[in-house]
Amino acid sequence: MNKLKRNYVYTALVCAAIIFSVLRISFATTDTIPPITMTELRSILQDNKGKVVVVDLWATWCPPCRKEIPGFINLYNKYKNNGVEIIGIAFDENGSEVVPEFVKNMGINYPVYLAGNGIDVSYGLRAYPTTIIYDKNGNMASKHVGYVTEEAFDQEIATLLKK
Repeated sequence: MNKLKRNYVYTALVCAAIIFSVLRISFATTDTIPPITMTELRSILQDNKGKVVVVDLWATWCPPCRKEIPGFINLYNKYKNNGVEIIGIAFDENGSEVVPEFVKNMGINYPVYLAGNGIDVSYGLRAYPTTIIYDKNGNMASKHVGYVTEEAFDQEIATLLKK
């Protein structure tokens, strides 16, 4: 009887280990936000020539950032199939821990990355949120520091799409 119990316990432990491994891998792959460097961002901007690109530099702990994000969600829904790309870049110190849950809770529907080397310096980042808008030729059209309304961004995007 001891041998039978030992086999049951061994089988249960092996099954538990397999289930734990599968769940851990599953959560890790679905809830990760990749980091992005300035070199990678430049490549994305190059790949999106012909579109208006909005790059939002933000942090989860920033109240104006939190206020601005629902507007970006709406704008992405409105323009994603009409020549606009929105990219969020989070500057949280422990971003890999807090940003995935934040993105899920906010319902962010556009690509989000964790800030990597060179982004803050390249944009002269001084405050959050900072939003950079590129025209269809890939040129920086504007840089906004601080909160901007959805309506103001909508008007600017609409104007750039007409050019």
